[in-house]
Amino acid sequence: MENIKRNFYAFIWHAVFLAIASSFIELNTVIPSLILKAGGGEIILGIVTAITVGVPLLAQLLFASFLVSKKRKKTYLLAGIYLRIFSLLAIGLILISPMPNTILLTSIIIIISIFSFSGVFAGVSYTDLLGKSIPKDIQRKFMSTRQISRSSFALLSAFLAKYILNTLKYPKNYSTMFLIASFSLFIASLGFWAIKEKEIETTKSFPSFSEIIKSIPKILTHDRNLLNYVIFSNLTGFGLIIIPFYILLAKKSFPNASNMVGNFLLLQMVGIVLASFFWGKILHSKGYKRVLFYCTILGSLLPFVALYLSHTNPIIYALIFLITGFTLSARQMCFEGVLIEISNHENRALYVGISGALNIVTAILPLIIGAVIKNIGFTIVLSFVSIMLISSIIFLSKIKLEH
Repeated sequence: MENIKRNFYAFIWHAVFLAIASSFIELNTVIPSLILKAGGGEIILGIVTAITVGVPLLAQLLFASFLVSKKRKKTYLLAGIYLRIFSLLAIGLILISPMPNTILLTSIIIIISIFSFSGVFAGVSYTDLLGKSIPKDIQRKFMSTRQISRSSFALLSAFLAKYILNTLKYPKNYSTMFLIASFSLFIASLGFWAIKEKEIETTKSFPSFSEIIKSIPKILTHDRNLLNYVIFSNLTGFGLIIIPFYILLAKKSFPNASNMVGNFLLLQMVGIVLASFFWGKILHSKGYKRVLFYCTILGSLLPFVALYLSHTNPIIYALIFLITGFTLSARQMCFEGVLIEISNHENRALYVGISGALNIVTAILPLIIGAVIKNIGFTIVLSFVSIMLISSIIFLSKIKLEH
């Protein structure tokens, strides 16, 4: 019981400082804005979104096939985290170094790729470690406590991020934010040193990477919960990958507006904090599926709201990011919890890998969505996103959880 309590607060410590770091490099606002500032356009933004949100298709499965047979995962988790720390530090330093824009933009993309790959490696280990360290009977309490804690600190740091963005000039403002994020992530990593990881003994002989690839259809056929989770994750992924393009829509709709990104980031953080309390109550009383149902309905309305508000002014349009905060909060609170509930200690790393590898929408779509928007415009694309989100509810309803 003492170990469980220790693990509980160690994960909360990590979540709080990770949230602070994430506020300064927010994937849906800060990084897209940095790419546009550094000279990137729709196509480059799509590539970077694929790298940060989707990552290469087989990355999670590749790492999972390596990690699934490891009795302890903490060492590998820390390795991934420290690689991310150095990636953020590198971006912070090259932004203030004298180099041509083309080389700078290329360097940023390469380092962000390293950051994302190491994040995938750490993420597989994190989910497995969390499932072993926090018993299922207090998982929901942990998920809501973690979300409220990290969103509250993320909001506080968002005020500082907004101040830095609006006060310092480019590139010093972005450089400062990445350096702060690197330090915060280092502090976050200290929480894992306090965790006492259980060693899981297994008699199973795990297949090679190629054998796992071949066995995926059989695994999905055998476990309908995982199949429905993968499809639901893909369809709701449309709503996730479109968020960075709301920044692009704002820049095209309000070309003369200034200081927009700081306001967008702050409102998104406000939305995440407010939603954490709202979703937390529903999670405790109704469970993961009800939270995800309401979140999906809200997300399906968002594209049409964005189109309408793009004809108003930047202040009113910024409400879009308040709403994205609500959808992101629900996603952060529930997706990992559902995956933990439908898996066990032996197959959890493998399930994380399969669900990540088959998340085709977030891996592939960002690569082409920039070009599609450029050629056919926002209206058709955003309408399609809304349809995909609504259809995901069918597969959410088929996921069976223990309670």
